This record gives sequence, C-alpha cells and structure tokens, in this order.
Amino acid sequence: MKTNDLIELIAQDLHPRLPFGTILRQTALIGVSIAALAFFAFIGFRADIGSAMQTGRFLFKFVVTLALVVSAWLLFKRVGRPGVPLTQVYWILLLPLALLGVGAIAEVSNLPSDAWMSSAVGTNAGDCLFIIPLLSIGPLVCLLYGLRQGAAENAGKAGFVAGLLAAGMAATFYAANCDDDSPLFVLTWYPLATAIVGSMGYFAGRAVLRW
Repeated sequence: MKTNDLIELIAQDLHPRLPFGTILRQTALIGVSIAALAFFAFIGFRADIGSAMQTGRFLFKFVVTLALVVSAWLLFKRVGRPGVPLTQVYWILLLPLALLGVGAIAEVSNLPSDAWMSSAVGTNAGDCLFIIPLLSIGPLVCLLYGLRQGAAENAGKAGFVAGLLAAGMAATFYAANCDDDSPLFVLTWYPLATAIVGSMGYFAGRAVLRW
C-alpha cells in the first residue's frame, strides 16, 4: 500500500464521513418512517377521520404532540454533544404542558362538571398506554443509535430525551386513531404514555450510551 493511500485511510477513520447532526436527522427520519409503517400496517385512521378533521378538539391533539416533537428535538440535537449546555433550553418542554393546560381549561369551561371525569377517563386509556409505547420502540432504537455516534455526557438523560422524542412521534400517529378528543383525556393519558417511553429511553440510554 502506498503511503498516501494509508494516510487517506487513517484520515477517514479520524473524521466520520457524516457530521453528527446529519446522523441525528437521518436516524430521526428513519424512526418516523418505522412508526408510520407500523401505524398504517396495523392500526390505521379512526373510522370517522374525515369529520373528525373538521373539529378543533381533534386537531388540538396534534398541536400538543407536535409541540412535544419540536421541543424534544431541540434538546435531542444537543444532548449527544459534550460541553453543550442544556439548561437554557429545558424550558421548551413546558410548551406542550402549557398547551395541555390551556386546552383543559377551555374544556372544563364548556362542559358541565359532572362530565369532567368521564371525559378524562374516556374509552381508550388502555389503547393509549399500549399503542404509544409500542409505536415508540422503532423510533427509540433509531434515536439511540444516532446518539451512540456522539458522546453524551449523561447517558440516562440522553436516553430520556430520545424517549420523549420517540413518544412525541408515536403519539402524533396514535392521535389519528384515538377517538377520545377531549383535552382532559389527552392531559390525563398522553403524558403518562410519554413518561413510560421516557423511562424506557432512560434505562436503555444508561445501557447503550455509556462511553
């Protein structure tokens, strides 16, 4: 082997072919694609999707889930880079919670008090707590793989953020199937499902992101 060829091979080893940010974007896109394939193959849209799309309560669910995706993504881009401060952007996670609070206040203002409990419990709580974590598995694996190409300072925290992002992706798809549109239902069960996935990410991150 010629000296110049050897130097080129060493240089390729020292410098990854793809920037870390590109790897994160690609793994996120693959994760979304996996969740989409699973959703359309095994779950699908609710039967009244056409009429549901004309209601504000149905569309509000996507405002909340996409706010979670955006806020978790802003953290996810940083959490795999050592030395990048996170404290200044943690507040962004309050956005989906604030939206949920606004939606819940609007809901209780327009419902009689004896309907609050039934709206919060709904009819799909079990599906919510099962389908969102299930749809999150593929995206979570992809996101953790992307983080492995970086150097997260706190493996558990990085995995937790990946879990939040995966849950946001999964919840966005599930919202198109769930026929419980009350913000009270979303406030009760979607955060719980998200916490389950975040915990999955935390423990998986501690196992696979240590360096």
